[in-house]
Amino acid sequence: MAAAAAAFLLILAQPAAAQSGGISLYQQINNNAVQNILQNLRDQIRGRRPVSSPTRLAFSAGGPDFDTRNPFAAPGFDDRFGALAYAKAPAGTPAIASDWLYGANLIGSGERSMTAGIITDTASVTGAFDVTKIGVFTVNDALTFMGTGGEAWSHQGGQLNVDTSVPSTSATLAYLNGGFSLDLTSFVGWTRSALSGPVFVPTVIKGSSVGFTGNVQYRFDFPYSVFIEPGIGMTYSEGYTANFGTKLSDTTEVHAGARLGTEMKWMTYTVQPAVALFAYQITDSSALGVVGPIFPSSAIGYRGSGKINVVWSANFSSYLEVHATGQASGPSKPIATYNATQTTGFQAGLRYTWN
Repeated sequence: MAAAAAAFLLILAQPAAAQSGGISLYQQINNNAVQNILQNLRDQIRGRRPVSSPTRLAFSAGGPDFDTRNPFAAPGFDDRFGALAYAKAPAGTPAIASDWLYGANLIGSGERSMTAGIITDTASVTGAFDVTKIGVFTVNDALTFMGTGGEAWSHQGGQLNVDTSVPSTSATLAYLNGGFSLDLTSFVGWTRSALSGPVFVPTVIKGSSVGFTGNVQYRFDFPYSVFIEPGIGMTYSEGYTANFGTKLSDTTEVHAGARLGTEMKWMTYTVQPAVALFAYQITDSSALGVVGPIFPSSAIGYRGSGKINVVWSANFSSYLEVHATGQASGPSKPIATYNATQTTGFQAGLRYTWN
């Protein structure tokens, strides 16, 4: 009963943080950061091509075979980028000549969640490092490993003040082959919440959580650099007392949707705007079987975002994203404290790559 009381108190103390889309807001922030990095990486790899020519060609602006209307053309080459020894890629981005690509990322975000009139503000900082092997089974595929580490801080006001900090880490394995891609991310976080208020005795509650997210996507390219990338995935998460002591809750959700984007030139830079819309359904959720389900088992919600990624050079890019998450519908509330949570926020990131 003590564990059940602790779970119930955590639900009361952190309605917005604990109920954002069925998984914790902190895991959602991390998943969003990981997906943004993977999207940028997929776009980067597809925008670059490995040097496939067995022979280096001497570049010359003249000669009898030089076509001034198509300076990238060369006899015997179907790929205009392979016609150059240094394989120049679209928008002035050099193609990947190495079998390895490394990336360092810094991401910051801010979120505001509202549950039954209670507002929770959250800020986070995440650092990530990724390593990609290009050409695993074919010349067109790639395997990526990514690790992240960061911390989130949130404040909830009202009759009960809750200040929470959540250090977390995650590991991701992703595979890309042409338009097809898949990824699997594992997440671990530790929560420390300080509760205070006019009628509450100051209390500190510590918790921990673990989760897994898997996604599969396929990208379809159209003229004028337009693409659509449908995807489907599943997330499973568990909540525990401090240091993974007693299990308090678990949640399973499935999600599906698509990303739509394009690419254009702005001065000498490449701009990549994109929008995404996903629907999710919480297929299972419970807390010890004593408190009962935290969420309606058939709750349906949405996650939408708009993003602009700017490629400043062959090695450096940045992005800005705005997003919203909320529950669209659900059956009767299983517990009196349950209310749908609406979350809005932004995320900004910097990425540097080398090979």
